[in-house]
Amino acid sequence: MAVARALPFALAALACGPISATSVIGDAEVALARAHAAESEKYAPYETTLADLYLVKAREEQGHAHYTEASQLAADAVKFASAATKKAAESRAGTAPSPAPTANIQRPETPAAPAPAPAQPPPPAKKP
Repeated sequence: MAVARALPFALAALACGPISATSVIGDAEVALARAHAAESEKYAPYETTLADLYLVKAREEQGHAHYTEASQLAADAVKFASAATKKAAESRAGTAPSPAPTANIQRPETPAAPAPAPAQPPPPAKKP
């Protein structure tokens, strides 16, 4: 009798992995489609490529029934796709952070001392 009561809970627990992985992968697909629509390949190629690759790997892991790994990879894909969308929107609006300033190296005006002449190698030894 106790086994009959526990069986539905065990089946429900086993079904959670595929359902949650599928849900997160769907979220990643939507986030990635949004990033591509924002032309993120042009403005955020690094983040877009990462999101694409993480989504591909998540689908692969889901196909091998590794649902926890698939969920984690898909969540990372969502993170990178969202970052790509944000970066693309900022770049198009012109509100992207400015690049790091270039370094201005100032050298002294005095000429450097001439380098010493290289030492002459010793003459080859004569054979007897």
